[in-house]
Amino acid sequence: MAGLEQRKKKETVAEVVFYLLVFAAIACFAMIQTYGDPPDEINRFKVVSYICRHGSLPHGADPEVILDGYGASYAFQPMLTYIIQGFLLRFLRLFTSDAYVLLFAARMVNAVFGVLMAYFVRRTAKEAWKDPYVQWAFTLMVVFLPQNIFLHSYVNTDSMALLAVAMVFYVLLRAQRTGYGKKECILLAAGIILCAMSYYNAYGIIVAAILVFALYHVHAGKGGIRVEWRPLLHKGMLVSVMVLLGIGWWFVRNGILYNGDIIAMDARRECAIRTATADFNPLTRFTYQNSGTPLGDMLFKTGYLTLLRDSFIAMFGPMIIPTHGLIYLYYKRFWIVSCAAALLPVQRLWTGKKERDGAWKNRVVFSVSMALFGAITIGLSIYYSYTWEYQPQGRYILPVLVPFMYLVALGVEKICGLFCFAGGRLAGGTGEKAGALCGKLFCLGIMAYVMLAFGYSLFARFLPYYMQGENMFSMCGKTLLP
Repeated sequence: MAGLEQRKKKETVAEVVFYLLVFAAIACFAMIQTYGDPPDEINRFKVVSYICRHGSLPHGADPEVILDGYGASYAFQPMLTYIIQGFLLRFLRLFTSDAYVLLFAARMVNAVFGVLMAYFVRRTAKEAWKDPYVQWAFTLMVVFLPQNIFLHSYVNTDSMALLAVAMVFYVLLRAQRTGYGKKECILLAAGIILCAMSYYNAYGIIVAAILVFALYHVHAGKGGIRVEWRPLLHKGMLVSVMVLLGIGWWFVRNGILYNGDIIAMDARRECAIRTATADFNPLTRFTYQNSGTPLGDMLFKTGYLTLLRDSFIAMFGPMIIPTHGLIYLYYKRFWIVSCAAALLPVQRLWTGKKERDGAWKNRVVFSVSMALFGAITIGLSIYYSYTWEYQPQGRYILPVLVPFMYLVALGVEKICGLFCFAGGRLAGGTGEKAGALCGKLFCLGIMAYVMLAFGYSLFARFLPYYMQGENMFSMCGKTLLP
């Protein structure tokens, strides 16, 4: 018992240090990067500023929030993050008007989302794997991907979306073991609410959650298909009611303001047509679609996929601060090998065990639903670039980070298992410990690479760029809000 308690204490200390490190890493980005350098921060902050100054939510076509040149505004889209930031700054303005303090405080809202995301990633790791080495490899791969830390360091709604995906992913994975009790239903509803109030590109996780939840209660056997209607309807109603209470007000508001357009996408387009300049007007702007260029040409002849992949890993500031080329190269190679390993049925090879039918069904449904989520997210990003504005930015597909790294970590786990299997076979069973050691060293190598890649990206690329030029410290003593 004493040994178990000692291990738990060490684990707790390690996790506390981890969360502090996550917050510190995000803060390093947030406290130095120039206002407006991160993608669309100035335009997003217009909504925060409006809420801070007026104490109310803006109409999407209000002149105070319209994007210069582009027309329309971010106020047409879900804005729970901006609401939190706006009222926080409204409170802080009672004590200070310093531009640095107010902007840093707004960015810290996203930093909190980043730490909460790290918490649910860690919970997912402990739910999915018993091996602490695989757990920490998965945790660090998700959280310390440079672009993930960067995304939590400035004013946006993407940060809340990543937190929502991490929450929903965790509860869906946990429910395969525990079922959908009251705790799971409340957490699932909370994740869906945060997702719905953050970023349309992440809505695929809501579709995946509905499929996983519904099919959990459907069973196929020799007697045909059996549906557990009572728990499906009872728990489904509980989740639905909580979600409607959390998000219904927003969509009702949209319906009232925009003549029944509850998601405000048509209203946003009409506003852009009225207020945008010719270069950005939806009726006259260049897109690959209206130019007659095939989709394949945009994907494969413009560098779209390369830039999308690289900015998924690390591309800071206004998409002009990359990390080292070898970091992109080795991430790509590692992901290819690990994903290929994840698809191999090697577990039976060394265990000889077969999963229970119910567990196999739930795992397949979960995997297919997450693949669907990934396809929806990536498809929306490609569709936007092809039909609206060419923007191959990794942040548009970053919501798939958790399920993607889960697949990568499954591959890592299977590679570790192969080390054990090969060690046992080659040494007549005596080499299994050596194989297990190789697996641990492999995981440690992954963790070291992730942290070194992040450290290089932060200390050798990001910080020198801003320390040698304009940075956020120039805002000290100035006024940000009129």
